[in-house]
Amino acid sequence: MSKVADYLRGHINGEVSTRMDVREAMSADGGVLSIKPEMVIYPRTTNDIRKVARFTWQLAEKGHTLPVTVRGAGTDPTGAAIGKGAAVVMTAHMNQIFEYDAKQKLVRLQPGATVGALNQALSLHGTGILSLAGCYAYGTVGGAVASAVSGPYAGKYGTIERSVEQLEVVLANGDVIQTGRLSKRELSRRKGLQTFEGELYRGIDGIIEEYADVLDSLNANDSTGYNTVADVKQRDGSFDLTPLFIGSQGTLGIITEMIMKAEYRSLHMGAAALVFSSENAARDALDMLSNMTPALLEYMDAELFENALKHGRTYDFYTKAKETLTPESVVIIGFDDFSDRARAKQIKKVLKFFEKQNDIVIVTGDGPESHDLLAACDVTYYTSFPDHADQAAPHIFGGFHVPTPRLEDFATALKGVAAKHHVSLPLAGHVYTNTYSVYPTLELRKVGDKQKIFKILDDLTKLVYAHSGTMIAEGGEGRLKTKFIYTQLDPKVVEMYAEIRKVCDPHGTLNPGVKQDIDVRHLAEMLRNNYDVGQLARFGL
Repeated sequence: MSKVADYLRGHINGEVSTRMDVREAMSADGGVLSIKPEMVIYPRTTNDIRKVARFTWQLAEKGHTLPVTVRGAGTDPTGAAIGKGAAVVMTAHMNQIFEYDAKQKLVRLQPGATVGALNQALSLHGTGILSLAGCYAYGTVGGAVASAVSGPYAGKYGTIERSVEQLEVVLANGDVIQTGRLSKRELSRRKGLQTFEGELYRGIDGIIEEYADVLDSLNANDSTGYNTVADVKQRDGSFDLTPLFIGSQGTLGIITEMIMKAEYRSLHMGAAALVFSSENAARDALDMLSNMTPALLEYMDAELFENALKHGRTYDFYTKAKETLTPESVVIIGFDDFSDRARAKQIKKVLKFFEKQNDIVIVTGDGPESHDLLAACDVTYYTSFPDHADQAAPHIFGGFHVPTPRLEDFATALKGVAAKHHVSLPLAGHVYTNTYSVYPTLELRKVGDKQKIFKILDDLTKLVYAHSGTMIAEGGEGRLKTKFIYTQLDPKVVEMYAEIRKVCDPHGTLNPGVKQDIDVRHLAEMLRNNYDVGQLARFGL
C-alpha cells in the first residue's frame, strides 16, 4: 500500500497516512465492529475525492479492488463508517459552511461540518435544521444525510430527507453530478448523455419502471436499503436523484457538498414530564399526546431512570413521583410554540386530560424551568455507558419503527425476548415518529454476550416485522443489521437493491459490505472485545 499512498500523495492536496496508530483510530465507529483500513485520506477539496474515486475505479478495471469508505465523526453504530482500503475522512478539511440565503432559508455546506456548528450558525438567523435538533452535536451533517439520521423533532418538522434540497456527489468513477429536480424533458437529455452520468439516469429510470410494483409496496417508514428510490420519480415525470443518495451510507456515491433548507425555530420550550405507574396507561396516552402536535414526545421505561439512580443521577420530577407511586414508564412532551401563551395552553391541556387519573404524576416547566425535564431525554446515557468499563449497552439495537397501535403488544412480546436471552431490554424512543431502541447491557469480553448481539438482533428484527414495523426507520443497516433484515424482506425488494447498487457502483469500490448480505461468522470476526468509545468521549456521549 505504500506505493499507492505515495501515488495519491503526489496527486491530491490533502494528506494520506498509513501510520498504524492513525489506521487504528479509524478502525472503529460508534458500534461493536472493527475493520482497520489500509490508509487514511484527508481530502481538502471535491477534486481530491474525484481523483481518489477515479484511481480506485481504474484499479478495479484492472482487477484490483481498493475499497473507499467515507467517514465523518464515526458516530454510526452499524459499521458503515469503517472498511478496508481507503478511509476518506471529511472532518479535517471539508467542514466549511459556505453561505446562507436568508430569504430562501437555504444553506450551502460541506459534509464534514458538524451538526452543532451548523445549527449554531443558523441560530443567529433564528433558524435551524430541525430534523437534526437533538442529534449528536459533534456528528457531521454529511454523515447524518448519508445515514438518514433524524432527531426527536423529526415528528413535527420532518426527517432529514425533507431538509435536503440539493447534493453534489462524486460518482464511483470520479465524475461529479449536481442533483436536483429535473423536468421530463431534461431527464430525457440526461439519459442521452454518453457518460457515466447518462448511464446512471438510464439505469435508475429503468429500475423504477421494472420494479414499479415493488415501489408501490414499500413502507413509507422504512429506510432499509435504497427504499428512497420510490421518491426519485414523480407522477409528472420529473426526476430527482437526491433522495436516492440520502441514507445510502456511501455505497452509491460520495456526497461532497449540500444545500439544505432551514426553518424558523423557537428557542423556548414548554415541557411536561409524565410518570406512570402502569406501562399500559402510558402507552394508551401516547395517541392523544401525539395529536397535540408537540415538538417532541419521548417514551422511556422507568428501568432507565432506576439505572441512572444507581449511579447517583437523580431527576427531581422522578423523585417526586416515587413518593406517591411506583414508576413503570416516563413520557416527556415538549412544545416549542413561539408564543408563551400558546405553550402554556398546550401544557394546560395535558394537565386537564389526566386530572382525574391517580396513577400518574405530572411536573411541568417552561423556558429555563423546562431544561431539567428535557435533560431526562438523555437518561439512556447511564445504561449505555455505566462506570464499569467492561459493561455497556451499545447503540446497535435502535432505529426501528413500531406503530403506536401495536406498541403495547410489541412491548409484551419484547419481555419474552428478554427472558429468552436472560437480559433486560428497556425500551425508549421518539413516539411522534414511532422510532424506538432497546438497551441490553452486555460484556463484550464474554463470548456468550458477543453471541447475544446476533441472537438479540435476529429476534428483535423478527419481532418488529411481526408487529407491522420496520427495522430501519432512522439511520441505516450498515454491515451489522443487513443479514437479519434482508431475510424478512420480499426477495424482489432485495433484488432491486442489488440492481441499484450495480448501476451506481459496477466495480464494487464504494463501501463494499455495507447494505449487503454478509455471513454471521464473518461479522463475528469483526466484533470488538470491548465497547471502547474513548474517541467519541472527547466530545460527549
